Amino acid sequence: MDRSFHVEHKQETLANCPLCGSPETRVSLTLHDHSISHEDFSTHDCDGCGFRFTNPRPTPSAIGDYYKDSNYISHNSSGKGFLEHLYRIARKRALRRKAALIREYVGDGRALDIGCGTGEFLAQLMSRGFQVTGIEPDLGARERAISNFSIPVFPALEQIPAQEQFRVITLWHALEHVPDPKGTFKTLYALLEPGGLLVIAVPDRESWDRSYYNSYWAAWDVPRHLSHFRRMDVHRLIHEHGFEILDTRRMPLDAFYIALLSEGYRGSHAIWRYPKAMAIGLWSNLSSFLSNRPTSSTLFIAKKPNR
Repeated sequence: MDRSFHVEHKQETLANCPLCGSPETRVSLTLHDHSISHEDFSTHDCDGCGFRFTNPRPTPSAIGDYYKDSNYISHNSSGKGFLEHLYRIARKRALRRKAALIREYVGDGRALDIGCGTGEFLAQLMSRGFQVTGIEPDLGARERAISNFSIPVFPALEQIPAQEQFRVITLWHALEHVPDPKGTFKTLYALLEPGGLLVIAVPDRESWDRSYYNSYWAAWDVPRHLSHFRRMDVHRLIHEHGFEILDTRRMPLDAFYIALLSEGYRGSHAIWRYPKAMAIGLWSNLSSFLSNRPTSSTLFIAKKPNR
């Protein structure tokens, strides 16, 4: 792959923690981008609140280059490999479960999905009576969502008119990609109608499989993942911006896919990669259910108070 797009002046260094603003941060890990650029990136931990973030990181104008590859499956609905086939099978089931989750709380209304990819989740909601809108920075994925499902999709959250109001806003593995989590939460609060539902799913770095794979854990996904959350980090964002937490749930299915990618990054032989990933995913989930430890990803359900 041509990696000539990466040059030093396309990086930015954060002087303060994106969550609490503390200037006291330290390097915690050096991680490898196994999937696209094959470059190394550092993460910093905040001495004040413990939040972990990629630093330095690509600038907003450069970050798109790190998504431009057929290996980035969420932007590619037509990959032909076995892993892509498994991903699409799992995604179909997950889409139905996600839509059913929304219906637990909201019968219909306007829904906004941030990081909507090629639009399959919004299509599920649309088939259940919702009016839908998407946010997707990647041009190719955005165009497929629009052409395949006739969904209005914008490239950035800032392009949604300020007067718009939504009954549901979802971020399925999108919050870790945004450069300004606190600013994003302020915008989400403004866009959500009183009593509206906010649903967020993120990788959880306190899971057992993260500690097992350490730097090979696929959900680090640097530099595309700018933030590396714990439950307490997302709870803090939710509370500080005026939302009420309704539920925090495990996401056990994510552990198997993350383990499969992680085994590949560690160089496991193809014969053993799938059974090993299955075993690690099962053990990580068992560890979670026998303790208070999270699964590979965590789901947060919150609402904007009725006022």
